[in-house]
Amino acid sequence: MAAKDKKTEQHIIDTAMCVFFTEGRLHATTQDIADAAGVNRTLIHYYFRSRDLLFDAVFEKARLESIRESQSVLSAALPFRNKIEQFIDVFLKRLQTYPYLEISMTTSMYNGHHFRNDLEPEVFMKHFLNEVQQEMDKGTIQRSNPVHFIMNLFSLVVYPFIVKPLNQHLFGLNEQEYEKIVKERKTVILDMLFNK
Repeated sequence: MAAKDKKTEQHIIDTAMCVFFTEGRLHATTQDIADAAGVNRTLIHYYFRSRDLLFDAVFEKARLESIRESQSVLSAALPFRNKIEQFIDVFLKRLQTYPYLEISMTTSMYNGHHFRNDLEPEVFMKHFLNEVQQEMDKGTIQRSNPVHFIMNLFSLVVYPFIVKPLNQHLFGLNEQEYEKIVKERKTVILDMLFNK
């Protein structure tokens, strides 16, 4: 067989990202991904050897992109509120593109999956925790353990995506009505997190 083609490999990865994290088919087979990519299943095995190795490659790519996006915003030299607004925008966009990524990450960690720490998220998070504490000291946000502020921020953004089917059922919302609610989230979150 010819040398591996990077464009084909990237096409398979992009398709698998869509199947796993956009469509939520976390248990999709190599045949499912081959069908979605319009390639032969043997080609998937040629590039990735197994479904698990493909999933790991795709998962790692998505995880690193998420960390890079978060680091880029949270370490930016912006006024604090602007930084949080931008972070919410980035996070919501990522969740709209890959609504099943957070569930997948959490499930993988519960199942003992260990991530590589090549980006050292705890380093930039420590800096951000200090920044949150400074804002609490200024009175911009409610005083508490800074970890609560960050957990609240993440939770308020992610929750509507994780429980979307349940929320739609509970509130009798169709797809368009739910999208409208999600678009309102940024304003709602900022109003909840910041003191007037």
